[in-house]
Formats: sequence, C-alpha cells, structure tokens
Amino acid sequence: MYKIPTEFYETTSQWIRSLNLPPEHAPNYYRIIYPAQISYLPDINGFDPHRWMPICSWDEAFTAVIPNGRLATSNCYVVTPDNKRLRDLEYDCPAMTLTELPPPDHIDGTVATLVWGWNLPHHTTRTHNIFGHWFFDILPRIHLLEKSGVAIDHYIIGKLHYPFQYESLKMIGIPMHKVIEVEKLDFHMTAKILLAPAVPVVLGKCPPWASSFIVDRLKHDQHIPKASGYERIYITREDTPMRHVANEDEVWQLLQPLGFRKIVLTPLTTAEKIAIFSCARTIVAPYGSGSINVAFCEPGASYIELSLSNVTDNYFWKLCGHAGVRFFELICPIEQPPKPIAGTDNMIVDIAKLTRLLQLAGV
Repeated sequence: MYKIPTEFYETTSQWIRSLNLPPEHAPNYYRIIYPAQISYLPDINGFDPHRWMPICSWDEAFTAVIPNGRLATSNCYVVTPDNKRLRDLEYDCPAMTLTELPPPDHIDGTVATLVWGWNLPHHTTRTHNIFGHWFFDILPRIHLLEKSGVAIDHYIIGKLHYPFQYESLKMIGIPMHKVIEVEKLDFHMTAKILLAPAVPVVLGKCPPWASSFIVDRLKHDQHIPKASGYERIYITREDTPMRHVANEDEVWQLLQPLGFRKIVLTPLTTAEKIAIFSCARTIVAPYGSGSINVAFCEPGASYIELSLSNVTDNYFWKLCGHAGVRFFELICPIEQPPKPIAGTDNMIVDIAKLTRLLQLAGV
C-alpha cells in the first residue's frame, strides 16, 4: 500500500524553484499562460454599504508539466516526483480520512487533470457537480491546457452526473473517449506526463480570461440566437435545496406587473440558458450558482443580486464587470433561526428597498 503524501509545496512555482532549473528550461515544466494582473472594475450600485473595494487582483495562470506525475485519491491530489502535493491545485478536505492507497495504475501518455475540490463518492459530495464551480473553476482550466500547446491523450475528471456537464464539454470540443471519470475514493494513477492547470478560484476568483473563454466557446462559437420575450427575468431558487427567498410571493407580486418572467434554471439546456440571458436586460436573482449565466448577457444589462447579510462574496460583481453588466446589490437579512451551515440560509427581501433599487436600475 502507498501512503497519501502529507508534505506539500505551497505553490506549484515553489516546486519549480526547488528543481534549480536554468531559466530557459523552466517553461518545460511550468508554463505561464497569463501573468498576474490587477484591475479596477465598476463600483457597486445600490443603497447598502459597499462590502468590498473596486480593485481586483489575480495571480499568474499556469499549466504545470510534471513528468511521472501522480494523482492520489478521488480528490486527485497532484503529487510531484519527489512525493509532495501541490497545495494550490487542491482544496482542503477534512472529510478525506483515507491514508493509504493501492499501487497506482500507470498511463503511458500525457494526462490532464480537471479535478479540483471535493470528489467524495461515499459522501455524494462533488465540487464539480455545483453549477458555478463547473463553469468557472473546472471548464476554464481547459483553456489553460489548450494555451500550453501540449497534446493530450486523456482528461481526468470527476464522475459526471448532469446534462450541463456533458453539454458544455461537447460545446467546447472535448471528445468523451478521451475522458476518464474518477468515481473511486482510492483512485491512484501515474502518467508519463501529467498536466495540471491552475484553478481560477485559487488565483483570485473569476479572472477575466476565464470569463472570456466561457463566453467565447459556449456563446459566440456556438452562434446561439437570442431568445425573445425575456428582457426582464427573475431567477427563482425553488429548484434548489437552500438559499430560498422566504417571501418570494411578495417579490413576485412586485416583479410580475413590471413584465418580469420567472425562470427555473435546472430544466433548461445550456443553450437555452445562454439564449435567455443574451436577451435579458434586467435580471433579479438571489445569490447562487445560477447567476454565472450573467456572463452571457449583452453589455449594458443590469443584474440585481439579492445577497445574504451573513455572506460577503464579490464573485458575481466581478463577472458583471467582465461582461459590461451593471451590478446592483440588495443585502437581505436571513430567515431565523439560522441554518446549521453558513451560507445556506433563506433570505428575506425588503420589498420597499427592492422597489427603489429597480427604479435606480431604470425599471
């Protein structure tokens, strides 16, 4: 049996420095695709106090090229030839209690890992099944792989469960016969060459290149026509187990007479979502993964986020900034008593404040 490594390099670049390579040889193992970046995005619109500054920073985006690299456990920890894990390519997982692995299977070719986060089949916990993480932390890694210029024989990915996963992979052009799905907790493999691209959220959450890639490959390259009649939409979370609008009936009584259409996202195909958001000029939505579709809006649209008072997250503000969409925030108190897990609470929308915010947005 093999022990799961407990030693780390905090960053992939730290591993590269440990090799003491001549500068001209470093790109053979660590390819910088985008340099570190600092940018200012348009400020928040609304009446509540702003909860973050308009400056953003992103670390350099890279693809690591690891000869005899190894993937350990279903979380696919990236392990270097000197038996250390690369911490910036994984997400700490206290639920992973496994300490030993069987001997690794070997693939005599070039393998790219797309696994990040938790992939725990026995817990049914899988980061890549979360809509937002799939589209902005998994798929953009394909862009870094493409830009690295290395031919790929196989892609390692967590077990696929949802239509949006298959649809988006097909739209991007990943052939399913090259995909190896990981569904065993004690997954263990080595490859002649292991490619490990950076993870967008680790670099600074929603970098501009990730947004551009998703929009170009899923919207522009597919030539998806705009839907009609969806200029004003409200995204309900009635199809999700958490983070509901407790007084949604009141919210809908305000929005429906203004010409809004209520959208349940889960039954829609990826192409249908893109078509609807391409048409939308005003979106009202409670904070959640479904709002990544705002990336497909045309510049000048307005997105009104109903945010939880106990969660501060500038993710969708960044996404709006990249898309040229005006971001409005309405901070909502949570329903009492609080849920046991932070960030899963229901919210209560102040109807008077929402009315004023709609007026500010020109509705």
